[in-house]
Amino acid sequence: MPDWQRSEPTATAALDDGGYSEVWRSRYFWRMTPLGFFSYGGMVAIQTLWAGPWMTQVAGWTPLASATGLFIINLSMLLSFWVWGWVTPGLARRGIHADQLIARGLPLSLLVLAALVFIGPASGAGAAALLAAFCVSSTFVSLAQPAVGMAFAPHLAGRALSAYNLVIFAGIFVVQWGIGLAVDLARSLGLDTAAAYQAAFGAFGICSLLSWLFFRLFRTDNVA
Repeated sequence: MPDWQRSEPTATAALDDGGYSEVWRSRYFWRMTPLGFFSYGGMVAIQTLWAGPWMTQVAGWTPLASATGLFIINLSMLLSFWVWGWVTPGLARRGIHADQLIARGLPLSLLVLAALVFIGPASGAGAAALLAAFCVSSTFVSLAQPAVGMAFAPHLAGRALSAYNLVIFAGIFVVQWGIGLAVDLARSLGLDTAAAYQAAFGAFGICSLLSWLFFRLFRTDNVA
């Protein structure tokens, strides 16, 4: 039988009311919230909705070529998550915390996104590669999810993860909707389609950058 099934409940767990108040009071949870909302949510929003339109409406790809590009992007993501699952236990044994990996690795995605926005239509045949590089480098933020769960006592971990999943899904919806709104707004102001996408992706990049800066500046002791 697993240890967690044999262990006796602690005094704190015995007094637990089953609510989320302890999760909401956690400084570490709030430190990770903007990352989950903008960076994690934005990665999924672009992977699932906006990568295809970027390839067709900005880079000039055909729908069939765009579908092939989406396959490459999703395959890259699959391999990335497999690699994280393979290397993360070893990194943890060496004392390398998820916070360190996010702090040092996530800026790579911001640099790739900046290059994608700057190059715009000139990306041409390399559009899928740039989008795949953005999504893959953004997977550093996926480490925030298990880090949040592990920052809480066992009897709170499930609630912390469900609350953080809500943050991520809210971010996916808002970024998906927000990029579309920004594209429409930019076009109404006279920008052409490609420039409108560049402006919208650039605005998302600024939000993601600010979420990373908040994560870096809002210091905690990493204990819920």
